[in-house]
Amino acid sequence: MATKAICPDCDKQEGIVPCVGCKKIFCVKHFQVHRQNLSVELENVVTRRNTLQEYYYNTIAPTIDPTKFDAWTKIDEWEQELKEQLRKTADDARKQLDIYSKQSRTQIESQLNQITDNIQQKMERENFIEEDIEKLTHHIDEIEEGIENKKYYPRIEIISQPIDWKSSIQVKLLVENEPKIEKPEEPSTPSSVTSIVTTKPKYPPSIQRKCDTCGTDTWQKECKCCGHTYCGWHLKRHNLDPKNIKK
Repeated sequence: MATKAICPDCDKQEGIVPCVGCKKIFCVKHFQVHRQNLSVELENVVTRRNTLQEYYYNTIAPTIDPTKFDAWTKIDEWEQELKEQLRKTADDARKQLDIYSKQSRTQIESQLNQITDNIQQKMERENFIEEDIEKLTHHIDEIEEGIENKKYYPRIEIISQPIDWKSSIQVKLLVENEPKIEKPEEPSTPSSVTSIVTTKPKYPPSIQRKCDTCGTDTWQKECKCCGHTYCGWHLKRHNLDPKNIKK
């Protein structure tokens, strides 16, 4: 004859109703209590989920804004630094171009001044002849032809190096516990920007309460019979206490 199991919650009645979850066999009365406890635990899970969702949307979600990350500021700083370097480099190139253009103007103006001095000397001394006029005229013709043919214009070639923009700045998501690789900063180029997203939200104490038995943080509701707050384990033990079971 098979030995009948005793209900684990009362140790008196024979267990006749098995629970497929915990594999225990309860008497009818305590199986109902067992199911009620499971319902309470599920309700606690729902409550915890609702509390977490409310906290996330009200407190955490607004802070997950890329414009509020330190990395966003670093990108802005990198952009400004790059703009300043580009402006300075372009200004240096313009200054060099201005030097070349002044050299061309000086060349033309020097020849014009030479013709002017020669004419003034001839007029003051009144010793000019046909040959002098021909030489002056030929010199003027050469200058005019050079100007028309852009002979005096500087021959300029712009040599620029392509910039690998993709490697000049990168945004990398660091995996938890992954060491951050520090790259040495180079004065001539903006430093790379790395975005670190590893922080976890801290729940405010106001949405947690302490278990009156063990003192751990819990989201459980207050017990309806005594008004105390328990964690899931001690709430179950509290409800299984024979003196707390409603008959």
